[in-house]
Amino acid sequence: MNAKAAFGEPNENPMQSVPQRLACAETWASNQRAASLVELPGLTAWVHSVPVGTDHAGGDVHYLSVCPSCIVSRIALADVSGHGQAVAVFGEDLRELMQRYLRDLEQIALMRDLNQAVRDELGGGHYATMVAVGWHGRRGLAVMTNAGHPAALWYRASRDEWSWLETQPASERGRPAGVPLGLLADVTYDRLVIKPQSGDLMVLYSDGVSEALSPAGNELGRDGLMNMARALDASSAEALGTQFASALRAFRGDGKPLDDETIIVMRRNDT
Repeated sequence: MNAKAAFGEPNENPMQSVPQRLACAETWASNQRAASLVELPGLTAWVHSVPVGTDHAGGDVHYLSVCPSCIVSRIALADVSGHGQAVAVFGEDLRELMQRYLRDLEQIALMRDLNQAVRDELGGGHYATMVAVGWHGRRGLAVMTNAGHPAALWYRASRDEWSWLETQPASERGRPAGVPLGLLADVTYDRLVIKPQSGDLMVLYSDGVSEALSPAGNELGRDGLMNMARALDASSAEALGTQFASALRAFRGDGKPLDDETIIVMRRNDT
């Protein structure tokens, strides 16, 4: 298994967008500062990652992979409590389990095993939120599983319309849902299945994005994030992602990020 941008290794030119195509059975993983354009079968993904502090490795971890048959791709974003060793341990667990489930479109078993790994290896006081998207290139289906992570955004090109990608609220089902990894034992996770059309975009992000603060101390929040997305160019993954990052900097003004910021924009290519 070939893995690019391994955890903890610095990039030579971290903020330059470098197009790269993932081959069958290839993975690309990082928790570093980066702006990268990645080609997957049927999808183009743009990744923007800015860890806080002086360390180049932060609490956000992103991972993209393509199965050996070049049919199933997976895009995952996790936010691990703490930095340093906790992130490194989670990153290695994520890498191992993503490869174990490389051919599986579903992520429920992956989330279950990650939940147990966090409890076993990181111990009390550590947890991680995570969202994972399994993409079946031939069927054009996206399966999303969320473990306490901020809801993803979906842009439908044919309608020029933005909406949220989230499962039914727990209050409507009478049971807990969307529990972050590592908090509870024997947790199951729901899935959301969508069929994006050509030109549609899906946006994953960490809470360092939605909780960004303006110079006046106002939080961007869900509504602000949605309004920001609606004002941007949705013609390509890179265009939207680059403008999203610029809009965030403008919103913060002179203020620096207080938490790790990661944005992953996925666009379904023409069929």
